[in-house]
Amino acid sequence: MENTHSSDANHLSIKQYLKIGALLTIITIVELIASYVALGALLVPILLILSAIKFVIVVAYFMHLRFEHRLLSQIFTFAFVLALCILLALVALFIYDPSISNR
Repeated sequence: MENTHSSDANHLSIKQYLKIGALLTIITIVELIASYVALGALLVPILLILSAIKFVIVVAYFMHLRFEHRLLSQIFTFAFVLALCILLALVALFIYDPSISNR
């Protein structure tokens, strides 16, 4: 079988990988700082958003999803959003279910 992808088109340069690594490091430092600052109820949403941004960057560049066919990216995005909705529904169920006593 012939490879339909160009090997150079699917790889970033070392400089680009270093920039992505630096961005991931900066986001991680912001997460760390946020965990030590008294943000109250905003802490968890902020950390979830920052983690989601890091997840998207890793999937897009290090798993090469950015270079795949658009349909594959859409399927992955749909599955991710569906899993996130199920997770949030389960969390809400356990938080707001009156039959579960607060410990």
